[in-house]
Amino acid sequence: MANYGFAIDLRKCIGCHACTIACKAEHQIPIGVNRCWVKTVEQGSFPSTRRFFFPVLCNQCDAAPCMAICPTRALFKRRDGIVDLHSDVCIGCRACMVACPYDQLFIDPNTHTAEKCNFCANRVENELLPSCVAVCPTECRIFGDLDDPTSEVARIAQAQGTAVRKPEKGTVPKVFYIAAEATTIEPEIAARPFIYKEGQVLLRPLGSPDPNPDRPGEPRVDYDTPHVKPWGLDMAIYLLTKGIATGTMLLCALLAYFFDDRSTMTMIVGPMISLAFLLITTIVLVADLERPERFFYILTHPNWQSWLVWGTYFLIAHGAITTLWIAAGWFGATGAVTWLVWPAVIVSLLATAYTGLLFKQGLARDLWQGPQSTLDLVAQAVAEGAAALLIASALASGGSRRALSTLPVILIAAIVFHLGFLVFENFLVPSPTRHRELAVSAIRRGPFARLFWGGAIAISVIAIVVSAIASAIPIGLALAAVLALAGSFAWEYVWVEAGQSVPLS
Repeated sequence: MANYGFAIDLRKCIGCHACTIACKAEHQIPIGVNRCWVKTVEQGSFPSTRRFFFPVLCNQCDAAPCMAICPTRALFKRRDGIVDLHSDVCIGCRACMVACPYDQLFIDPNTHTAEKCNFCANRVENELLPSCVAVCPTECRIFGDLDDPTSEVARIAQAQGTAVRKPEKGTVPKVFYIAAEATTIEPEIAARPFIYKEGQVLLRPLGSPDPNPDRPGEPRVDYDTPHVKPWGLDMAIYLLTKGIATGTMLLCALLAYFFDDRSTMTMIVGPMISLAFLLITTIVLVADLERPERFFYILTHPNWQSWLVWGTYFLIAHGAITTLWIAAGWFGATGAVTWLVWPAVIVSLLATAYTGLLFKQGLARDLWQGPQSTLDLVAQAVAEGAAALLIASALASGGSRRALSTLPVILIAAIVFHLGFLVFENFLVPSPTRHRELAVSAIRRGPFARLFWGGAIAISVIAIVVSAIASAIPIGLALAAVLALAGSFAWEYVWVEAGQSVPLS
C-alpha cells in the first residue's frame, strides 16, 4: 500500500487561497472553519518589507496524537497512511483538538462532530489528486507516495533544506516544506496584532508574542484563521467538582482506617458529598460534549489508549465503591468498611490522577506536560476534600472529634504542597520550549496574572492563615475551607486557559 504525503514549495506559493476555496467546495466546509488555509507573515519596515505565505493542512502523522486521545476510535489510520475520521461515532469531546500540535482539527458547526483534512481520500481512491493540489496555479503542492523512491515527494522528503512542523513532538509528520522561514513554521516567533472577526470578536491568542512598537520591522502575522479554545470554564468546573468528589471519599477512607472513625461524618455525610459531586462531574462532562446523546459510545467503542476511557471507568468504579460504603454505613455494617477502605483509597486516587495523564495526552499544550501536574491534582483533591468535610462539620454534627481535628492540618499541608508546586513550575523550572515560556509568561505577568496572584496564590495563603488561627472554631474553619476551594478553582481555571493560550499555527 501507499504511504501518502505532501511537499510544499514555499518559494512558489503566492497566497491566492485557491487551495482553501477548493477544499471548502470539495468537502462542503461551513463558513468560519477550514480544513486548510494559508497563513501570511510580514517582516521588515517600509520600503524593505517581505511577505511569506505558509499553507497549513493536516500533517497525517505516523504517530498521530489525535488518534491516541480519541475515546471512541472515531479517528483511525487507513492502510494508505491517511488519518481519517468516522464522524458517526464522534462524541464531540474536542480532545483531538487539544492533542493536535498543528491546530488542524475543528468542530463542524453543522454536524457538531470533529472534522479535519484527510488528503481528499475520496479523490485519492479514484486516482485523482487532492483538490488543493489540482487547483494550485503555481504547482507549489506536490502529492504522492512517500514509500515510492521514484516519486517526487519522496525525493523531496529525503533532500536537504526541507522542514516539517514541530519535529520535537515526535509525531512524524508527513507534510514537508521547502524554503520555510522560521517566522512562519514556528508560530511562537511572529507577533500577532489584534484581529477582529466581522468587527466584533477579538481573535488574538492571549499567549502569543506581543507586538513591540520599538521593533517595527519584527515579523508579524498578517493573516490567519481564528481557532477557538477546545476546553474552557467547563473543564475548570469539572476539575473542581471531581477533586471534591474524589478527595472527600479518599479522606473518609483514610480517617476510617487510621483513626478507626465510624462516625456519621465518615460513613454517611462525607461519602454522600462525594457521590453528589461525582454526579455533578458526570453532568458537566456529558453536557460539555458536542454530541451528548452519544456519551455511551465511550463504553461501546472504547479506545484503550485514551485516558478519557480509563477515566470513565475509574469514575464508575469510584461511584460504585462510594455507594457500597454509604450502604454499609446506613445499615450499620461497619465490618464491611474494613474490606472497602483500600478499594476506596485506590479508586479515589485513580479517579483523581487520571486527569493529569489525560491533559498530558494534550500534546499540543506544553504547559500540561510532565508528571508534576498529576501530583498537584492529587494535592488539590486532598485540599478540596478536606475543605468539603470542614464545611460539612460546621453545618452538621456527627464527626469524630479526634478525626476532624486533623482536617485543618491536612488542609494546610495540601495547600502548602500545591503552592510549592506553583512556585516550582512557574518560577524555578526553566521552560524547555518557547511555547511553554509564553504560557508561563501569560500566567506570571500576562492576561492571567491578576487571577493567578490574587486568586490562586493570595486566597490560598489567606486560607492557610485563617485555618491556623481558627483551628478550633468550626465557622472559622468553614471560611478557610471556602477560601481554599476558591483558590484551587482559580488555579484550575488559569491552568486550563493558559495552557491553550499560545498559538499553534
